Amino acid sequence: MVPREWFTVQECIGLPGYPGTAPAVRGRLNALSKGKEGVKRKRVKSKAWEYHISILPAYVRDYMAEKDDVGIPGNSTLWEAEPKEIWDMMFRLLTLEQRKQVSGLFGTKGIDTVFPFLFDEKPPF
Repeated sequence: MVPREWFTVQECIGLPGYPGTAPAVRGRLNALSKGKEGVKRKRVKSKAWEYHISILPAYVRDYMAEKDDVGIPGNSTLWEAEPKEIWDMMFRLLTLEQRKQVSGLFGTKGIDTVFPFLFDEKPPF
């Protein structure tokens, strides 16, 4: 079987940290592919667009590799993901109410309130 490298919006709905609607996923994929050549193409005999796996955050590529036979450029891990990608994934997994709480805490009391274990002397585990 040939590894998959191209995915449609429909195939990306519900990925970890990704929205659950086609318009929201399309917007995310278009933003990730903006200014990059060769990462977005029209699907053959279809109106759909396909996006290359290389534009997806490392944690999503790893998830897809475990789920399917996917061709991933390089062998990345979650820990190689950019901190912004990891935070984005974590934030999007929160409910709307949890997002409001985290944003409120951060805005009023700072990051050490949101992540107290980062500033404690003892490890959290």
